[in-house]
Amino acid sequence: MMNWRDSNLQLVVLFRQWFCLFKNKDEKMKYIYSILAVFLFSQPVLSQDVSSVRIGVVDMNKLLQEAPQYQDMQSAIEEEFAPKVRDIEAKESAFNESRDKLQKDNLALSNDERQNATLKLTSDQRELEYLAKSFQEDRNNRIQIETNKIIVETINVVNKFGRDNGYDLIINEGRISQNTILNGGTLYKGASVDITNDIAKVLEKNFQESKSGG
Repeated sequence: MMNWRDSNLQLVVLFRQWFCLFKNKDEKMKYIYSILAVFLFSQPVLSQDVSSVRIGVVDMNKLLQEAPQYQDMQSAIEEEFAPKVRDIEAKESAFNESRDKLQKDNLALSNDERQNATLKLTSDQRELEYLAKSFQEDRNNRIQIETNKIIVETINVVNKFGRDNGYDLIINEGRISQNTILNGGTLYKGASVDITNDIAKVLEKNFQESKSGG
């Protein structure tokens, strides 16, 4: 087991290596390295051999895009919304025909006929735009709901894999849409890296000291 001085020397070396890696990275990798830095230099790690810490990185975006569950979900949603797509396409085709006919017969129409035809085209165009917008929103919401289900399944798999294979920390590398349930970069953490209670104690101590001093 390393003594206190050896531990600190090793941490100094790690920090120097860390700085060299960190300064040339893009924003995504800086975020990942920041998470790892907090983990490596937190108090629980100081009490153990740093080389024994096992960290895993998962690209959740790649997993989701390539997972058979995601491919199957996309196919199912495309099939589910296919009737709406056909309906919108039919209305769009009818609108284009009416517009072309108005342009062709424009000179032969009376002012009233031309005005009525123009008003109908405007109304049809608004309806078509509304249908297209509603379709897109409904489809996106459906995809989001099903994607969140797959994310939950994937996180459960990551957690089981982390426990079964002795990982201390597993973080997410890929960027995920903000609309998903996945918040933050930590997918799995062992009990040894959770310093929530330690921080809570410091906050409580600071609070009591400020009260007694005031």
